[in-house]
Amino acid sequence: MAGAVSGKRKQRTRRRLQPDERRAQLVRCGLSVFAERGIRRAVHADVAKVADCAVSTVFLYFPTRDDLVESVLSEVERFYVELAEQVHASQAPAPEVLLEHGRRFRASIESHPDHAYILLDWAASVQSSVWQGYLDLVERMVKNHRSTIERGIREGSVERGVDAEAAARIIIGYAQMSAQMKLSKYEPERAEQISVRIVSAMLSPMTDETADESAA
Repeated sequence: MAGAVSGKRKQRTRRRLQPDERRAQLVRCGLSVFAERGIRRAVHADVAKVADCAVSTVFLYFPTRDDLVESVLSEVERFYVELAEQVHASQAPAPEVLLEHGRRFRASIESHPDHAYILLDWAASVQSSVWQGYLDLVERMVKNHRSTIERGIREGSVERGVDAEAAARIIIGYAQMSAQMKLSKYEPERAEQISVRIVSAMLSPMTDETADESAA
């Protein structure tokens, strides 16, 4: 009897979440669900189970599955865009900013693994309707990297003749591999060494001799 009374008291004292708080909670639960089940398989009922609420509550905030998917992916995008903007706002030499972005990205895979799993799943969703959203996110990353590299060229920390656009895309392309290495427990020191080599190579202009070697 005492246990039943205690349970009722807990129900009465549980604070009712405000709409913005509830929505934020459901998105957080959505991150966990999407990371585990994948973008294609996660549904409202999965989120409701994790959030410990009625399925109808999830539908109230996200009327369709597309709405739910868009909200979760928007949170993933917000996270990585904010991380990039914080790093690239630094006025440190461009090569160091690029390396720091890589370090922060790898660290975030440990601190925010759900975001990382969803990002990798998103990157592989070539035949899905969400693919364009991933491409848009990549373009935002390219813009940040390109701007930093162009600043480096102006300031002298990056050699003249470097193709900022191409360098940005190749460095970003390595990010997916670094995420896979981090999740597979690849040696951190080795991952850093590879990152340094890639950034160093991309920030050196391709000479005629280098181009000939690449073609061979």
